Amino acid sequence: MTLRVLEKTGKAILLAVAGGCLSGIPQAQCADGPDAIFEKPEPVAMADLAHRTTEGVSAVEVKDYAPGHYTGPMKPSPPHADLNAGKAVVVFWKDRSQRLVFSHEASYCPWLELTNGEGMCNQFFEGNLGDAELFNNGGRKERNSFVDILQRGPRRVWVRWTYFCVNLQDDTKPRLRGTEDYFAYPNGLVLRRMTYESLMPGEVAGYSTQPVELFGVLPAGSVFKDLFSRDAEHGDWNVLSALDLYSDRRYDIYWDEKGGVRRRGNDATLVAIWQSPGCALVIPFRQKLLFAVLGQASGFPPKNNRLVDHCTPGAQGGSGWGTGIWDHWPIGWTNSQTSFWKAGSPFAYSFGSIGQFLVPDGKPLISFWRDYSEYCKDMDFNRWTERHVFYVLLGAAGDWDAIRRIGRSWLDQGGDCARPESIVRVQGKFVD
Repeated sequence: MTLRVLEKTGKAILLAVAGGCLSGIPQAQCADGPDAIFEKPEPVAMADLAHRTTEGVSAVEVKDYAPGHYTGPMKPSPPHADLNAGKAVVVFWKDRSQRLVFSHEASYCPWLELTNGEGMCNQFFEGNLGDAELFNNGGRKERNSFVDILQRGPRRVWVRWTYFCVNLQDDTKPRLRGTEDYFAYPNGLVLRRMTYESLMPGEVAGYSTQPVELFGVLPAGSVFKDLFSRDAEHGDWNVLSALDLYSDRRYDIYWDEKGGVRRRGNDATLVAIWQSPGCALVIPFRQKLLFAVLGQASGFPPKNNRLVDHCTPGAQGGSGWGTGIWDHWPIGWTNSQTSFWKAGSPFAYSFGSIGQFLVPDGKPLISFWRDYSEYCKDMDFNRWTERHVFYVLLGAAGDWDAIRRIGRSWLDQGGDCARPESIVRVQGKFVD
């Protein structure tokens, strides 16, 4: 910490420059480092959490959390991970309906969760070519994925997530180590800071070009038509969207009950969105629009940033998997990286996606597996992704214009958007 003395009205005033706070202000208010504690609080039950309040925003560890309001027994869950599937860290606000949840059962990969159990997840640094990730039995182990509460609130919460992406068959040789910091403030916004280090620096599999991907969480016993707005003309549901923050462009993906996929917008629309100085990935639940903002100022240069619609058959650069729905997470009933949802499943499950990929300068993604596989071989670019730090703004809004206002207000701060306090200065409309 840098100290300096200023003369004012004949008296010396000592300033703690690093924290931006007067030295007489309590440490907890300065928010310039981890909480000064000597004993970590015991985990609480979800029933106790329901009665807790906060002056702004707080984080607490719980011992019996289940994703998506699942209430059944943790059986026939296989003996995966550490047999403590209910362990989680929950961030909650004084006057916001959303929560940020780091669930052990989902390898601590966090999501914004609404009151009925639906949520938005943005994944992690998955190893190149799918060689290593976290949504497998090894990835759920505490030794490979763990969280620490560095600041518990109420003026700021700081949670650090550390993970080792491992192969499905063998977790003894992790491919990379990811470090992600999440800063939450009383205004309901969360800053995600993410970077990684290769543990196999000479191999393609030791790197990642996929830091952000839009996935959703559907509550136990629900189907997507229960949670999304129906299109009056076509009778289908808008489940995923990409939004240009600096124009009126929007790219929407619709699903119907028969497995059909339709999009509003075309390849050129999506290209224009990722070429913009800023964009948002959005899951437009009826209850709230959950969003993730990223842009040039936050570490995603348009020349390297690509958005890919993996749902719509024929979409440029996408896998065309249709209505992608899986039940291998956030409830880890199957020790597999792929387990497709079956109608009538009583568990919470995931759906998606719009993928965000990093590519070498100006390279296109036309044929996904052909192009993506080739770009992964570029070791100079792999090292570029490893050296960089990326920032994403997470939040909930009541309308599309609010997302644009919030996203622009953050990105327009330029390089300062990398500072946690940047999200305090964001101007926008927050509606619960």
